[in-house]
Amino acid sequence: MDFNTLRQRWDALEAPAGIYEVDPSLEPLDDTVELARRAGMAIPAGEPFWSEDAVSMRLEHDAHTLTVYRPSRAVQCVDSTRWQADDGTSDMRMSDTEAFDAAVREAGRVGLLEQDDFTPFRVTRLRASSVVRGQSPREPRVIDVGVVLKRRLDGLGFEGQGGNVVMYFGPDGSLTGFERVARRVAQVRTAVSGWRSVDDVLAETEDHLHLRLDSDFTVEEARSGYLELGRLQEQTVIQPVYVLALRLGGRLREPGEPERRMEHAVPAALNNAGPVMPSVEPDVPQTPRYGAG
Repeated sequence: MDFNTLRQRWDALEAPAGIYEVDPSLEPLDDTVELARRAGMAIPAGEPFWSEDAVSMRLEHDAHTLTVYRPSRAVQCVDSTRWQADDGTSDMRMSDTEAFDAAVREAGRVGLLEQDDFTPFRVTRLRASSVVRGQSPREPRVIDVGVVLKRRLDGLGFEGQGGNVVMYFGPDGSLTGFERVARRVAQVRTAVSGWRSVDDVLAETEDHLHLRLDSDFTVEEARSGYLELGRLQEQTVIQPVYVLALRLGGRLREPGEPERRMEHAVPAALNNAGPVMPSVEPDVPQTPRYGAG
């Protein structure tokens, strides 16, 4: 994208917005347990036993594992006997429309949507195949469907690893797991007083990357939205950002050198709450999941 095209598109990214505080409290465990029960986790009556470590709290019963992540208050529930398990014969014939409808219906029933506004974003499918030595592989079968619902606020979408609900469905179309990485938004700290100019944002990007526009990188796309970090990162403020999709190399890229791409987020408001680039996440084991970004 040349600079004149970028400048022309920049004004279209502006929208009324605010800078929000994040509710720092964990959801009450009784509510979280009830949420898991509605998802099919047969937790016995009485006080459940939670195992804990530095970043999470886990409740295990039969094949189900319910996890609450401390830094983000994200919740995850997985039935390990059915989630992403291949019975050797099933092949899910679920269209995107059917998957979105099922995800919205089940997320509402379980209680994951609360008062937030979520819209269908992406359907991902896990495929499995088998092969006999010396023969061609069989046609792949879909054994698990994941549906990402993205949150909206003030009419703007969300960028980053958070701001989403992910629903998983097994071969029979029933719910096999879910994850909500969508922090509770509290009061507005302040309204956005104005939006940063393209020149200001590009200058900050150059300084941060120690690269120069055109000679070292080019901008392929520009988006705006609220930034929400992943489940293992703390976040106290939700604020609007500009996200620049960059192609590295620019005019100085050597012939034959592979293209590299990255996305860079910068605060969008003139009265922003400070830098948004996340710190490195702790190196802890995580349950595999579909990408929601």
